[in-house]
Amino acid sequence: MSFSNIYGHSKQIAMLQRAMAQGRLGHSYLFSGIVAIGKKTLALELAKALTCRRTDRVFDACDTCASCRKVTSGNHPDIHLIETQSQFIRIEAIRFIQDQMTFAPMEGGRRVFLLDDADRMNEPAANALLKTLEEPSSGNILILITSRPYFLPQTIQSRCRHLRFNPLSHDALTRFLVEKRRIPPERASLLASLSGGSVGQALEINTDETMTFRDSLMRHFSAAGRKDRLAPLALVSFLGQDKKDIGRGLKILRSFFRDALVYRETGRSDLVGNKDILTFIADLGAHLTGEELLQNIAWIEKSNEAIEMNVNKSLTLEAMAFKLHY
Repeated sequence: MSFSNIYGHSKQIAMLQRAMAQGRLGHSYLFSGIVAIGKKTLALELAKALTCRRTDRVFDACDTCASCRKVTSGNHPDIHLIETQSQFIRIEAIRFIQDQMTFAPMEGGRRVFLLDDADRMNEPAANALLKTLEEPSSGNILILITSRPYFLPQTIQSRCRHLRFNPLSHDALTRFLVEKRRIPPERASLLASLSGGSVGQALEINTDETMTFRDSLMRHFSAAGRKDRLAPLALVSFLGQDKKDIGRGLKILRSFFRDALVYRETGRSDLVGNKDILTFIADLGAHLTGEELLQNIAWIEKSNEAIEMNVNKSLTLEAMAFKLHY
């Protein structure tokens, strides 16, 4: 896979290729964005492009030379992927990086270290990495990958060039699911809407269980559900206490109100992700004003962010449920 085969993130790719062309590539980068949108994939493609042996491939990988094949198979001696062990990145991993940096790259002019889930460094590891960032060595590039950059010390963030990754667009993610995973277009469009732009989320929710969950959630906001004065409490109870289930439920809720707003304002069913429940979406859009739909979306997003930061789940959901317009 070369840069041209990556779905989305064209701005980030252009920035990196421009830096490569100008010889101004940084010694450390921070790739941040929601889970499973292609941050690590792009980081690996950058590493591959930097070590590719084909001179006719300018600032990109050929995918066919020995170096590219080694990166793809995960055994290139100059490309190191650092991952969590027992939920943390420990100081031993950072010492490994420091030891490797004392030697010249084995097969080319660059050595690349990728720290996946970099926010999971424990304090000794973060302190050791800071020293490495303060005294960069030539020929080495560090790429920190995280969905939670706010958990990284500011001193580390300030010493990295920060590339922020947006969720994939609905069209880009639908295209990926159709072309790479052979998912039928209508199903792919629905998954793209429910996943919030995350490839990993789209693949994870591609189950009948998720569709059943969505149907149950839909009943809370149907005409019958709106008549129930205890509907907010019923919603909180339905979402439960499992962080993963809550996240899934909030994404589905957000898709309901997003689709309702779009359909209310445009009347175009082709812009609706939940096409298979268009009658419900249209009813929701007719029942609520545009301002109310926007407020619902904002409260859901705020609640999701709070729960991601481990705020009390029950209190957060209850506060949200009683603010939502039914």
